[in-house]
Amino acid sequence: MLPHPQLLHFLIIGASLALFSLDLFLPLGVADAVLYAGVVFLATLSPSLRLPIATAAGCSVLTIVGAWLGPSIPGVPLWMALSNRTISLIAIWAPILFLVQRRRTETLLRRVNESLETRVQTRTAEIAAKELTLRQTQEELRALTSRLLTVQDEERRRIAHDLHDDINQRLAMLALGLRTMEQPEQALPESIRATLNQSQQDILTLSNDVRHMAYRFHPSILDDLGLDAALKHLLDEFTHRTRIKTLLVNPPFRTSPPKAIATAVYRIVQECLSNITRHAKATRVEVELFSNERELDLTVRDNGIGFEVKAAQHERQGLGLFNLRERALAFCGTSRVQSQPGQGTEIHVHLPLPEPPSP
Repeated sequence: MLPHPQLLHFLIIGASLALFSLDLFLPLGVADAVLYAGVVFLATLSPSLRLPIATAAGCSVLTIVGAWLGPSIPGVPLWMALSNRTISLIAIWAPILFLVQRRRTETLLRRVNESLETRVQTRTAEIAAKELTLRQTQEELRALTSRLLTVQDEERRRIAHDLHDDINQRLAMLALGLRTMEQPEQALPESIRATLNQSQQDILTLSNDVRHMAYRFHPSILDDLGLDAALKHLLDEFTHRTRIKTLLVNPPFRTSPPKAIATAVYRIVQECLSNITRHAKATRVEVELFSNERELDLTVRDNGIGFEVKAAQHERQGLGLFNLRERALAFCGTSRVQSQPGQGTEIHVHLPLPEPPSP
């Protein structure tokens, strides 16, 4: 804590006069003249540089006057007295040189700190601007991904509708047309009849393939009977195809989720089952789906070989995880993958549901 300026001035003046009075009675004055350096050090407590310089100048004048008026010892050569006073003057001005150098260093450091702070602030602003731009770009990409997924689902629904209601109907009409040619009243050679039968079988096989293809593009059961029935059919078909046991835990919906969210949940489960078939080597799959008026929670769990989640995100297997995350983010939801080698995999998806319209 610095002393009060008036008190500091009083102490400097008092100490200087006391040393000057002592200097007038001591010969040569080397002992007390050096003590003027203490007065100068006391003056360096002032935040201003003027006071220490003025104090050093005043003490120098008092030292010279004291040497002129003070007593001298007979027989002592003049050069000794001059050297004593010169040492005293050096002792008086040494703190000033130290103080000036220190103040210059402090000024330089302050300028360097200000320059560094300015550069840091500029760099911080640039980083913040880049982060904002990156965040905006990510939001735009996420919105674009969401739109692409929506368009993809709409296009799949349209293709499935065309396959089922147009091409499949035409195949059915073609099969009926061939069947009319097999009437008993029409005498056809056996070879032609066999060809007609084979053509009918081929058309029926093609019709089934088209129906299955349409279902893979978009299951009509999802629009007709809802998400619950569509998931049951999906798991039954998965069990029939892979021989992997499945369990669906799905309490009745109080309110059916919107069609877009139902499609997203169905696609997420479909993607999970596809990953299980290709990578998990599981024997059992559990699907849990809970929903209320505000949110929907989906969990897909298997007892397969598991994997390292971070490593899978950088491999081809991470594409499926990316699709799951993007489908969840498209509806402001979240997805979480938990897995360890040898401990199976659990995928949890949380989707908020839009508020129902007020009556």
